[in-house]
Amino acid sequence: MKPFTILLIPLVLGITFAYYFNINALLLYILLLITLVAFISKQVMGDLNHGLILLLFFLLGIFQTSSMENGILIDYVYESSYFTGVIEEVLIKDEGYSRYVVVIKELGDRPIPKEKIILNLVGDPILELGDRIKFRAKLELARENTNPKLFNYSLHLLTDKIYTITTIREGDIYSIDRNPTIKYSLRSAFMDKIQGTFTSYLSSRSAKLMTSIFIGQSSYLLEEDVEVYRNMGLAHILAVSGLHIGIISAFIYFFLSNLGIRRKLNTVITLATIWFYAFLIGFPPSILRANIMFTILYYSQLIHEPYDSINSISFAIFILLLINPYYLFNIGFQLSFMATLSILLFGPRIREAFYPYKNKLVSTLSAILAVQLGTLPVQAYYFNHINPYGIIANLLIIPLLSLGLVLAFLLLFFSLLPFTTFVSFILSLVLEVILQWEQALLQLLQTLGPEGVKIFSPELISIIIYYLMLLGLFRIISIKKLNRTMIKVLCLSLILAILVNGYLIFTDRSVEVHFIDVGQGDAILIRTKGADYLMDTGGSSFGDFNIPERITLAYLEKLGVRSLNALFITHFDQDHSQGLDLLVDRLKIEYLFTSYLPEDLKIPPDIEVIPLKEGDRLQLDREVELEILWPGQAISFKDNNRSLVAILKAEGVGILLTGDIEGEVEHILKDRITGPIDIIKVPHHGSKSSSTEEFLEAVGAREAIISVGRNNIYGHPHPEVLNRYEVRNINIYRTDEMGLVRIIIGDGVYQIKGYLVGGRRYKHSLIGFIDQHFLGFLTHTIFFMLIYIMVKISTEKGDSLDELQ
Repeated sequence: MKPFTILLIPLVLGITFAYYFNINALLLYILLLITLVAFISKQVMGDLNHGLILLLFFLLGIFQTSSMENGILIDYVYESSYFTGVIEEVLIKDEGYSRYVVVIKELGDRPIPKEKIILNLVGDPILELGDRIKFRAKLELARENTNPKLFNYSLHLLTDKIYTITTIREGDIYSIDRNPTIKYSLRSAFMDKIQGTFTSYLSSRSAKLMTSIFIGQSSYLLEEDVEVYRNMGLAHILAVSGLHIGIISAFIYFFLSNLGIRRKLNTVITLATIWFYAFLIGFPPSILRANIMFTILYYSQLIHEPYDSINSISFAIFILLLINPYYLFNIGFQLSFMATLSILLFGPRIREAFYPYKNKLVSTLSAILAVQLGTLPVQAYYFNHINPYGIIANLLIIPLLSLGLVLAFLLLFFSLLPFTTFVSFILSLVLEVILQWEQALLQLLQTLGPEGVKIFSPELISIIIYYLMLLGLFRIISIKKLNRTMIKVLCLSLILAILVNGYLIFTDRSVEVHFIDVGQGDAILIRTKGADYLMDTGGSSFGDFNIPERITLAYLEKLGVRSLNALFITHFDQDHSQGLDLLVDRLKIEYLFTSYLPEDLKIPPDIEVIPLKEGDRLQLDREVELEILWPGQAISFKDNNRSLVAILKAEGVGILLTGDIEGEVEHILKDRITGPIDIIKVPHHGSKSSSTEEFLEAVGAREAIISVGRNNIYGHPHPEVLNRYEVRNINIYRTDEMGLVRIIIGDGVYQIKGYLVGGRRYKHSLIGFIDQHFLGFLTHTIFFMLIYIMVKISTEKGDSLDELQ
């Protein structure tokens, strides 16, 4: 019996439920109160109901998640206010820019419950850990991802109970009190000691790696170095986790034992050290999980009780999710949890496969294989990359880094003592050699090994099925415990489900058009039954955020798009074509279609480049055609008016794709539009010089989609343009408000869906969800019951015949 494992399941389900569904607060309180009263009543009567306990923890998960969804400071967003706070963490310090976590303690002159914010400071990085500052700022809500499955900054901050962000300049800070409390003094001294020691004794790359691992922040590493570890399946070693705590605690325990320290005192010192270490680096969730487990382990050894590792990890996660349910969505938490659980569940079963061989190498290899299998869906979902050399990389790199961690810990220890410079120097030499070997091995594996497999981000149901298959494969769950009738029902249902879904997929001829939110630019993905096309790449000439790489390519990878049948560039402004070279380099592209050919255009010879002109027609798929309306034979316009203009015709639905054309070209095109137009991509992001009255009358669309950046400096879309659409009762969908806009076309009808609602992630209404899916759920239930009855009757008849014979 593993009580915390059983209680953890409804708690996790409750957290997940609250994340995806809108919950009525009053109804939740009533349900929780009724369940709690019923539970206490049953307890008093001595009639403990297990179902009631599970329901209670399910509701507790919903309650905790809902209560932490919004912070106090959300009520003050977009208002200029005065704040007093303390610098809790220094995230970035660059010339002219810095970023901090600030604990707000006062709003104006009024004390408020402590709440953290992200503070971006433009100017010299003048703030230090523990500084108490008074400043004026306008808070904003943290941005959610506006395209499905991409990085959700808002959710990332929620895992640290941060709800708002702000950007200020030096002049907005009115006072800085540099008198940190002992808490911040200790943390600051520790951080300085870590960085100072490693910087003094190690090369730049090695110092950054060790600092990153000890402090638990990959921001110390270059982005390309972090990418290497991710691609080789080594991302888990960059997060402070059970591996690091295990090495540190084992070393301290072994060292103190050899000094003759008694077992109880040794345990206390070891546990105190790892908890103090967790305090110094800010209690990241992965280290909290590890510390709770090691505390239970050492305590069980002291009292001579058996240690249940599965129940221990369940208890650790249970406590953490009660503290902050949003830890569940933290990638470090997920990797740490799945890696540990996989070692515990799958490791012993994998070792059995190597029987009769039993040695350290087999144990290490089994653990690495278990981690790779267990973390595969997490790595696939977040990184979209699987490397077959990952097992070899882990087998070679982890032992080296484990030894490196011990030496680094010794280096830090001896650097604190007087007259140990020579010892520290020798340790640093050995550590540097080990880290150089580690780097050389990584480079060798990158050079000799395959680049890895790009994979789409799996859906939640696929991840659940994967883990169920693993549990079945390793005989952790067994269908033998089910009766024969139920096994037959499940097998028959599975076969029929595969056949039905296979038929639906095979006969599905729907077309999807995704207007990816790339800010102030265009990137339109056209997906047919057998092909993928991209029109424009997005991009921006402002800032160092690479939109084509971080959004366009990332989104394609999330969908599993590794090749494009064609890439269309409407024109060569940065916001439409900046990602051309990147996509050509990273994807397999058959054709490049443009409206004209710039003199400096350089495309690999394996991609056929074809300029398009008025009258051209491209058959993208069966019943999917692209008719080119512009440019004409002679082009004498500036870049915007040289844009490719086309009508996408799919199953009788017409979508006018307009690039950045303006009034001059619209006047020419108004008489060339053939066939009905249902949807128009608003020209030039809603510029005042486009969407003329005569053009809109000629088009006659019912829906309009505007690809535009939030709060852009151009003032797009212009109010006059919006009015022209509104007076014609044309429905408007904007990427700056709705994020990605998706058009689904099937059987001659279309649906348009925005990813966001009111600028925030869409949450289902429970009643609406039930109403929408009730018929399907009822059909599946009846279907399953009919199969069960048929199998039951068949089995009973078979048994009767056997008795007669």
